[in-house]
Amino acid sequence: MLALLLAAVLVAEPAGGHDPQQLIAVLKSDAPASEKAVTCKRLAIYGNKDAVPVLAPLLADEKLASWARIALEALPDPAADDALRDALGTLKGKLLIGVINTIGVRRDTKALNVLTAKLKDADAGVASAAAVALGRIGGPVVAATLTPLLGSLRPAAAEGCILCAEQLLADGEHAAAAKLYDAVRAANVSKQKTLEATRGAILARQADGVPLLVEQLRSQDRAFFNIALRTVREMPGSAAGQVLSAELERATPDRQPYLLLALADRGGPEVLPAALKAAQAGSFELRLAAVKVLGKLGDLSCLPVLVTIVAEDDAGLAQAAKSALVRLPGEPVDAAVAGLLNQTSANARRAGIELVAARRVLGALPALLQVAVAPDPALATASLKALGDLGGEAEIPAMIGVLLKTQAPDAAESALASLCARLGRPVTGNVVIQRAVYGELPDGPSADVTAKVAGILKTGALFVEASNRHFGDPAGGRVKKLCVQYTVNGQPVTRTVNENETIKFAINVVPPAVADALCTALPQATGAAKLALLRVLRSAGGPKALAALRAAATDPSTEVKETALRALCDWDTADVLPDMVQLARTTTDKKWKILALRAQLRLIPLQEATTAEKLAALKEAMALIERTEEKRLALAALAEIPSAGSLALVVPFLGTGGLKEEASIAAVAIGEKIVGKNPSEVAGAMKQVSTTNKKLASRVRQLQAQTKGK
Repeated sequence: MLALLLAAVLVAEPAGGHDPQQLIAVLKSDAPASEKAVTCKRLAIYGNKDAVPVLAPLLADEKLASWARIALEALPDPAADDALRDALGTLKGKLLIGVINTIGVRRDTKALNVLTAKLKDADAGVASAAAVALGRIGGPVVAATLTPLLGSLRPAAAEGCILCAEQLLADGEHAAAAKLYDAVRAANVSKQKTLEATRGAILARQADGVPLLVEQLRSQDRAFFNIALRTVREMPGSAAGQVLSAELERATPDRQPYLLLALADRGGPEVLPAALKAAQAGSFELRLAAVKVLGKLGDLSCLPVLVTIVAEDDAGLAQAAKSALVRLPGEPVDAAVAGLLNQTSANARRAGIELVAARRVLGALPALLQVAVAPDPALATASLKALGDLGGEAEIPAMIGVLLKTQAPDAAESALASLCARLGRPVTGNVVIQRAVYGELPDGPSADVTAKVAGILKTGALFVEASNRHFGDPAGGRVKKLCVQYTVNGQPVTRTVNENETIKFAINVVPPAVADALCTALPQATGAAKLALLRVLRSAGGPKALAALRAAATDPSTEVKETALRALCDWDTADVLPDMVQLARTTTDKKWKILALRAQLRLIPLQEATTAEKLAALKEAMALIERTEEKRLALAALAEIPSAGSLALVVPFLGTGGLKEEASIAAVAIGEKIVGKNPSEVAGAMKQVSTTNKKLASRVRQLQAQTKGK
């Protein structure tokens, strides 16, 4: 509590600051009580002997007494003890009790006589406080004084005796402490004090306290059993551990788990043998506790037992054993969990799959491939998921083979797609800068910064920020972009970012061998397997996969054709734009026309082309749009191409019912980026914007203010 009060002092700086003399001056002044209270707390931190004469009179002030005691309790000078003792003869009631409590906290041995006299005070509160304070001070004299009072001043005397016994125990006076604890246990005191004294009596006896410990462990009263569990965790030496092991054997089932956990908390050579035995037989609660102990403290000696339990029917025990095996280190554990895949039990194989995945046992990949074609669809599915998480490029051909014959084709497809996604993580490699341009792209003033970008990379950096700091300002304060054409490991990449954004010179690379394997398997595949391969080709990406999908899009089989078309519509790069344009122009199927148009609207802003070329492509796509849903997407695409031309395409929609809000959002987004270069066009568009969105309306007003008078 005192620490919290002292911490609160640091929240504000009252008059006086850190200077003790200035703080003392505040207490001498006519400052309000609230300010003096805070000053007392600051004196607890910064005060010295000089503060005692000023604080002492406040012990009689009902408003400030507690604050003064906070300061006096913390001051290290003996003068504080003198002031507190002097106050014992002048105060009464709560003020006197407060001073007695503070003396106890300070453990002032010079106050023993006067505190002893207060034990006979007519005020029961004062007598009780004196008993507790004497206990805090401690010592043989106090023990002799308080023991006779256990009959008359019971609660306070019991607390004082226990506090005194703790001091004796801390001072190494074990016999005296035990005697005092025993006196409390024998007295007619509260159960809580009896429990506290029992704990102390056991600890004070050290090794000789084992019989008393056993007595409590066998007590029918749960409270005494619990205090024994607490105490045994504190006892040093091997005897207590041996007692726990013995009691674990004879205790009732409801108590055995608690005894085992206490044994585990102690540690020592008794733990693992006891836990191994308990894990194999006993109540569910005991076995579960034992398995958890093995997971926390176990070693390779626990492996056979845990491997057996993971295959049991009880899900709780099996899961606890799995968790233990996940944490248990060592190659033998990897070998053991991989061996589960070869067992006949479905439980064992299922557990093996989970553990192999959790421990990332790459040596088990061949066994996982075998389970993936098992007749049990659930096992096959679990195995395929693990393969998707663990497999690498080397497993691609085998996983394709699994796809052709597994009982879980959907899981096989998901695993292959997952593997492609993992293999396509961003990687860096041999970066060659071919061309870099910084400025108001694509058509405004710009500068060739190829050499500067290459120079930055030569320093070892893999990131380049598009900023004037690096490249100057070739466009006279206008919004700029950085466009870099480069190769990573020979693969061409073009990236364009806005000013103050960053280009990371890395690409998502899926090894070409992945697409090669998929394309090689495609002609031999039939039915659902062929359709799955086509969908996975989209995840693999790359020119070869794209070519295979284009060919499949002309297949005579309707299923094959539509699966390929769907993959093309979902393709991630603008390479597929020509296919989408052709499909939207020629198809008579409304569904495919919509999908092709949506693909165009998604990809056109991403392609590396001039603004004019992008707008031309969007105009062509928009001419084919019939539904409001696609018109909304078109407006969003226009917002990504900030130019007067894109704004002109948005303006007609500002008065179109059902599209006003989307058109307004697009117009404002474009206007904010081109207002400096095209103020009149922006001003005209903003006059037509009508919105109930307060934030959007505020942005409109800002644009109107920027264009005013231009």
